[in-house]
This record gives sequence, C-alpha cells and structure tokens, in this order.
Amino acid sequence: MMNKLDDLIEKMKEVKEHLATLATNNEKFERFMQDKIQHDELTKQQIDSLLNNDNAFKKDLVHHSLLIERHENMFIKLLITMFEDLFTLIAGQNQDKIGNTLDADLKCRLDRYLTQMKRTREDKSYLN
Repeated sequence: MMNKLDDLIEKMKEVKEHLATLATNNEKFERFMQDKIQHDELTKQQIDSLLNNDNAFKKDLVHHSLLIERHENMFIKLLITMFEDLFTLIAGQNQDKIGNTLDADLKCRLDRYLTQMKRTREDKSYLN
C-alpha cells in the first residue's frame, strides 16, 4: 500500500511538472500571439498610410499632368506664334530692295523652321 502511495505521489509530481511545462509554453505562446497581434496592427497602419500616400500621389500626378498640358498649350499658342512672326520678319529683312534673297542659307533655315512650327501646331490641334 505504501508503495502504491509512493508511486501515486511520484506520478502526481510528474503530472505537476508536466503541467508547469505546459503552463510555461502556454505563456510563451500567449506572449507570441500578443506580439503578433501588435505587429499585425502596426503593419495594417503602415499599409493604410501607404494607401493614403498612394492616393495623394495619384491626385498630385493628375494635377501635374493638367499643369503640363496647360503649359504645352501656352507654348503652342504663344511661343510658336511669336517665333513664326519673328522668322517671317527676319526673312523679310533678308531681301534687298528688289526682293532678291541676300542669304540663301538663312532663307532655307527660316523656311524649314516655319514648316516645322506649322506641323507642330497642326499635330497639336489634331491631337486635341
């Protein structure tokens, strides 16, 4: 009978040690899960922040695209017209009193520039 009680006490000690090990492992697992939940929450906040930044960047991109288009239109409407007038004036100054060309190379270059500007204006009006 005493042997059986000793065996029972021994088995109870083993069960107690096993339960202590399980409790320790459970505490470690609970800490791990809490850390994981905190890390997941932080990751979610960072993803939300990135999505907000992405939306802001998209808005900025649209805004900048509109500004670029406006500047292109201003360039087409103002500067090309101004250069056409300037080149026409220079071409007029490149003639003598009779109307003969003084510098043929200059006339050729000015004509080429005028043609390129007209094509640019036509291409832009065709695209719009």
